[in-house]
Amino acid sequence: MRKIALFVGEVSAEYQSDVTGGIIEAARKQGYSLHIFNNFGAYSPNVFHGYGEKSIIHIPDLPGYDGVILAGDTFNVEGMYEELTELLQHCQGCKVVCLRREDPRFPTITTENYDPICNMVEHFIRTHGFRHICFMSGKREMNDAQLRLKAYLDTMEKYGLPVTEHMIFHGNYWKNLGEEALDWFLEEGKPLPQVIVCANDYMAISICDALQKKGIQVPEQVCVSGFDDVEEASVSVPALTSIKVNYRDMGRKAVYMLENLWQGKDAFEGIGRVEIDSRFRGSCGCAQSIDSRAVTKLFQRKEQLQNALYHGSSMHVDLENADTFRALMNVGRAYISAIRFRRIYICMCDELERQEEKAAMMNQYTEHMVLRNVMSMDEDIPHEERFLRSELLPATYHQEGEILFISTLHERNDCFGYVVLSTDSPDELRYQFQTWIASVSMSLAKLQMYEENQALNEMRRQYGRDELTGIPNRREMERVLQKQYDHLRQSGESFFVVSVDMDGLKYINDHFGHLEGDVALKALAEILAAEQGEMGVAARTGGDEFQICMATQSQGIVESRIAAIRRQIQQYNEDRDRPYELSASIGYARCDQCVPLLSCLQQADTNMYREKSGKKHARKPE
Repeated sequence: MRKIALFVGEVSAEYQSDVTGGIIEAARKQGYSLHIFNNFGAYSPNVFHGYGEKSIIHIPDLPGYDGVILAGDTFNVEGMYEELTELLQHCQGCKVVCLRREDPRFPTITTENYDPICNMVEHFIRTHGFRHICFMSGKREMNDAQLRLKAYLDTMEKYGLPVTEHMIFHGNYWKNLGEEALDWFLEEGKPLPQVIVCANDYMAISICDALQKKGIQVPEQVCVSGFDDVEEASVSVPALTSIKVNYRDMGRKAVYMLENLWQGKDAFEGIGRVEIDSRFRGSCGCAQSIDSRAVTKLFQRKEQLQNALYHGSSMHVDLENADTFRALMNVGRAYISAIRFRRIYICMCDELERQEEKAAMMNQYTEHMVLRNVMSMDEDIPHEERFLRSELLPATYHQEGEILFISTLHERNDCFGYVVLSTDSPDELRYQFQTWIASVSMSLAKLQMYEENQALNEMRRQYGRDELTGIPNRREMERVLQKQYDHLRQSGESFFVVSVDMDGLKYINDHFGHLEGDVALKALAEILAAEQGEMGVAARTGGDEFQICMATQSQGIVESRIAAIRRQIQQYNEDRDRPYELSASIGYARCDQCVPLLSCLQQADTNMYREKSGKKHARKPE
């Protein structure tokens, strides 16, 4: 039986919901198992929250899947697509299909971007006789935005119509730049455009709102069109002229492409284009009627959203009194009852493994998981069943042809486990499930804090310090980095992150015992703390991993500090008669306004691992 993994961000959003629905439909028809790994994006201003959301890619055993579908342009976490595709390239036999994000390594299903915009611009020229047509484009770096802009320019050229600088505005595919775009089109007292063609509906709706604020009537004075035909388009006043893309059809085609690849065929054989249809409505003067079904659906969504907000706030209050895992599950089940589901499995990291070296970074999951709870619409059953994470669930719960939704449980980059949900009504996950996951995650973080710190004074003392070495720990380093990054955004002053990894800790532990390994860790920590300088903060962030945040703009100062660390390590080896050599690999990176913090941390790690590659330290020369 074939097994497919789908990676998608914000599965409840309109495009994601449609394309996921098509994939589910095709998978069910063929009897395939489908596991939908969903995250909700980096919606928190805390940069470490993105780490927790990105950790969804470490849950599944990727080589165990026959096929993977990537909705890559929905990943709202920096570096997630790159890290996931790097993992997939090492999975022999697992076929990969991408949606809307072109990648030369994998076959990609894209929507037709060029011809629909050509047809829309021609509609205004030939049907309405317009000549002054402006264009609001999408993000400059996105391929679909480039193609849609080219279609506009080529069509205007085809009909001999001039395009000036202020007839094109580069937007961001969202609703927050409508007024700025309109001001650009009307720069220096220019006459009103007859038409504003937009590269997607959200920007078109923002343009309509900006025109209305200025007292400009649509379509009497300015016509507007969009692309995608989102739900809001058909119920706007006037209803928005748009281009309908059948994303459910795209989802079905993704499964058919995997079937072609499994059979050794060309991925695109017999696939055809994704269905597209122009919808001419009131915003171009072609029709004034409102789609009553769309209005009904919109009111249903509004009611769902209101219920989600109400349940979310009430659940947060009730969870304040949940001081045990059992109490947390009781509250959780009470507030998930509005969603029709078959079962919800709460899978937590194995606490014993979590204390080990590899799990110390917290943004990866333990090799073994523990099924702690199983919820159904009728009951809530406590469990304590240990299983391999590669199985996703204990074997007794596996079913052929199952459709499962998987989301991570985390607070910032501290990953506790994941939720597996089976449902016959995926559309009902649209609003409430995200707030439910977030509330459960925050409560798990609170419970963990209570369990680790029984007394408040002890908690305050331990919270920011590493117990073994006495220097700051990962939590304190996150606070320092966030504070420094906030300062950078306000002042523009860059800073450096130094990544330090002790070499050969496993060798020391295996040959001389863990107590000797602790001695080596404390020695390295003392050296880092001594040489961090007045502008630096050194912390132990994992088993053998350390970081230093240096609040300086001088690369020379950073390099001199690193050189001092190396000298101190050498001096330690000369002065101490140990049966091993203390050694560390070091890399650094600058964080400035052009380099996001997560990228800086990744680059420092990359530079450190480049030095570490091939090392076999801690062994004394013969």
